[in-house]
Amino acid sequence: MKNVIACSILFLILSSCVKHTNAELNLVKVMQEADSLNLLSDSATISNYTHKNLIPLFHLYNDSKKAIILKYLTKSKEKNNLLLAEELIKKNYNKINKCDLITIELIQIYNQYSKCNNNSELSQINWNKIYEDDQKYRRLFTKYKEDFQKQDSIVRLTIKQDSINREFVKFLIKKHTLNKIIEDDCDCLASQSIFYIAQHSDREINFRKEILEYFLKLKSYSLNNKALLIDRDLTSGKKKQKFGTQLKFNPDTKKFESSPIEDIKNLDSLRYENNLPKLSIYLKYVNKTK
Repeated sequence: MKNVIACSILFLILSSCVKHTNAELNLVKVMQEADSLNLLSDSATISNYTHKNLIPLFHLYNDSKKAIILKYLTKSKEKNNLLLAEELIKKNYNKINKCDLITIELIQIYNQYSKCNNNSELSQINWNKIYEDDQKYRRLFTKYKEDFQKQDSIVRLTIKQDSINREFVKFLIKKHTLNKIIEDDCDCLASQSIFYIAQHSDREINFRKEILEYFLKLKSYSLNNKALLIDRDLTSGKKKQKFGTQLKFNPDTKKFESSPIEDIKNLDSLRYENNLPKLSIYLKYVNKTK
């Protein structure tokens, strides 16, 4: 009789574990499909998919995934979806990673229900201009990809601008500390701009390491940006990357492909945990838009 009872209890435990595992796998599958649609379909498709498949599961995802769900939901800019997003932010703002919301509209809604110092000296800095300065010459590479003389000029201008941006951020860190800069980062533009400046600091890797080490300690900081910085740091040191974020162009296939990866077998699971789409989907997107 005791054996029968013991076996029954074991069966219930195993059944519960299987159900729990299946539920987790479904959460991953549904989100990965959304990640794919976000890159490869139109805004209406991803918003409709999110409303139908992710919103009912919203409460089951972590703080970072919740933010991404709201970003996908509002990609089509439909009024009803924006109202739903506002309602969910109001009810869950302390369970949502603000900077993963990405869009200024959602972050402004979030700031209505949280405390952030919009009147500090740091909040007056035009971080959006700093970000645009980081990107403006890089955008010209595609435009003049066949003009090698102009590309050479663009490289020099990019290096100069990167240096200007980096020195400005160093000045701010020395004056205020990086912790204070991020603390007063109400619209998440400071952390995003500093990420790009660090990412593009191949000529000053110690600066990038300093920024990376700080961001790694922040639980609320964007996971995919952390992954990008880690991979950039590894590949610049001629090491294999962890997340497959760093690409190289193959002149034979005329396609982008990933630089060498540490653990290719578990890569997509690792990418999912860090808010990155499957590598195959990302490569398909990159090679489609190049």
